[in-house]
Amino acid sequence: MRRFYLFKDGVQKGSMETREEALEMICLWQSRETHPFLRPQFSIIEGEEEVIRSEERRVGKECRSRWS
Repeated sequence: MRRFYLFKDGVQKGSMETREEALEMICLWQSRETHPFLRPQFSIIEGEEEVIRSEERRVGKECRSRWS
């Protein structure tokens, strides 16, 4: 499934199904900024959403607990 990942100042802030949704979120965040010099940098990256089955998630947790 294709997703659009939204980053604000290099930190992922969410993912949307459409590019338009991501642009709306950027406009909303920019409208809340009070000073023009403090405006954050935004980027949108298109990618594929990974689907992790519950069995894979359980096995991953077991491996992490062994490493601790």
